[in-house]
Amino acid sequence: MRTLVVSLLIAAALLFGCTGSPINEGMTVDGKAYRGAANPKVVMYEYSDFECPFCGKVQPAVEEVLRAYPETVQLQYRHYPLVDTHPRSFPSAITAVCAEKQGKFWQLHDKMFANQQALSDSDLRKYASEAGMNLTEYDSCISSDETAQTVRGDMLVGNSIGVQATPTFTVGGSQVRGAQPFSKFKQAIDSELARIG
Repeated sequence: MRTLVVSLLIAAALLFGCTGSPINEGMTVDGKAYRGAANPKVVMYEYSDFECPFCGKVQPAVEEVLRAYPETVQLQYRHYPLVDTHPRSFPSAITAVCAEKQGKFWQLHDKMFANQQALSDSDLRKYASEAGMNLTEYDSCISSDETAQTVRGDMLVGNSIGVQATPTFTVGGSQVRGAQPFSKFKQAIDSELARIG
């Protein structure tokens, strides 16, 4: 009986997080979804790929950053699908852009990272439905040139600032590359906070 209770407590902690408090989410004035501070001192951009295993692996450290700096750091996601090695990365990025247009970005973000081996077109549409997206709008959005251009635009910006792999995070003028622990993010953020005063 005691083992069952302990197992249930561990499962609840994993499912709902140890703190139980949700991380703030919102939209920037230019329509980009963010997590973290609404009026940040530091904006951290995540160049990432939904099919990249290291991008999935780093998510707990990113969540730890947002919990440690709730009024200071804002996270914005940027699409950087590695299409040569991850064939479902571009369609997944398209789905995320469409979710963002319907205010469901983070729901789809979390769902796709939790199901990196299940990113077929039918899986992505199922996730959109489960998130409560309007599927007529979704179907139109995923075939839109404008949506694809949004993804390509993020990729071009990433290329221009030296992104070569995923995940890459920009914090001010520095980058944190790969699935790094919280301490690496803390070092970059604290350095940027000291720089800006």
